[in-house]
Amino acid sequence: MGDSGGDISVMVIGAGSGGRLIAQGLRKAGIHCTVFEQDSSLDERSRDWDFGIYWSQTPLNECLPENVQSKIITAQVDNIVPTEDAFLPIFHGATGELMHKIPTPYYLRLRRREFARILGTDLDIRYSKRLVSVDATSSPGVIATFADGTKHTASLLIGAEGAHSCVREYLLGPEKGRLLYSPFVLSVAISKLPVDKALELLIHNAYDKPNVADYEFIFMTGWKQPDPLSLPDSRAIVADMKQRAEALAEPLRSIIAAIDDGSTAWSGYSTYWPTQGWEEHPSRGKVTLAGDAAHPMTPNRGQGLNNAVLDSYELVKQVGAMSERTIDALRGAVVRYEEMMWKRGKEAVMSSLENSEAVYNWEKLKQSPLFTKGSNFVVELDTETNDGSVVDRFLRKHHLYWLEASSLLDTVYEAEESMKKLEKMLKV
Repeated sequence: MGDSGGDISVMVIGAGSGGRLIAQGLRKAGIHCTVFEQDSSLDERSRDWDFGIYWSQTPLNECLPENVQSKIITAQVDNIVPTEDAFLPIFHGATGELMHKIPTPYYLRLRRREFARILGTDLDIRYSKRLVSVDATSSPGVIATFADGTKHTASLLIGAEGAHSCVREYLLGPEKGRLLYSPFVLSVAISKLPVDKALELLIHNAYDKPNVADYEFIFMTGWKQPDPLSLPDSRAIVADMKQRAEALAEPLRSIIAAIDDGSTAWSGYSTYWPTQGWEEHPSRGKVTLAGDAAHPMTPNRGQGLNNAVLDSYELVKQVGAMSERTIDALRGAVVRYEEMMWKRGKEAVMSSLENSEAVYNWEKLKQSPLFTKGSNFVVELDTETNDGSVVDRFLRKHHLYWLEASSLLDTVYEAEESMKKLEKMLKV
């Protein structure tokens, strides 16, 4: 597509959830957007997972037209209606004790692939397009060249192609933009279970599959390991998970022991990259980042998708607020988005890394209020704010929300220090 006069257009590199959400928001705002994806289809990769929308429900809905928004609930892992009293239980694996309930009002637990499929509704997504170069200096727009020799020109290029981002490398160079590896390993397996074991995991009154034997469960195991990892295939990963589960209480131990040895599984070190700015890059305002390309983080706090949603919302909001649809106005909108995203992204990455360190340090966890007080430990805050809304609404306004607040209080040594940190983040 060309780039002339008052016409502006956007291309997004990467058709993951974040890239599709940006495209939906821009489309809703009347901005032409094309999405390019290196895979041949959404179903090319066998690996799949689930993730949670804990505090970004409102920004998510703001980006979506009604016909897409109404379908999101169908992408949930379990066929349930989100409620205000929802929570995530935390169990002591060695004893089976229910230690804490983290409030997660109206949270959505989503299947990644189905969520992306819904977000792709009515979008112009072009598959088998692997980006090989970006040229933002030889013309008023940005020219992307793909491995098949084709080119595309737009006013703005957004890199949303995940943690291993070519666009990030273009903006920061291979050294500054390099993805970092943490010492934290995460193993994941997807498996069906014998009926008796599956029944022990069910927590809802009804499911959308009548045969319990058809249910698929996702199992995750994490630990800290500075040494090289030696789990060459799915069978080795599942065997390692079973060995680690031998110290767990029942029924957890026998449930994990019942995982099919032939299940699909993967394992690797969690990666991260503390977000940096590219203020001096000549492409600033014409090329930017969003989602995991902008702030890849370790997964323990569940903040990756929520921050990607907020990226989409903030970028679309800035673009939609332009007084005129010109290239110069678009540059200014992108710069304003980046100034917010850089700060928030780095804070999210570093907070997630700190949380991973606490999660995988047994001695630290045993000293935390979560372990010393167990399920009796409650976050006590005023239940009403000045405008009469409940406190989770207040937290939501500050993009912090209950899960993040609870995480702060549960994983540090001193409750007093954690409250000071919480108050500082809220700027009370």
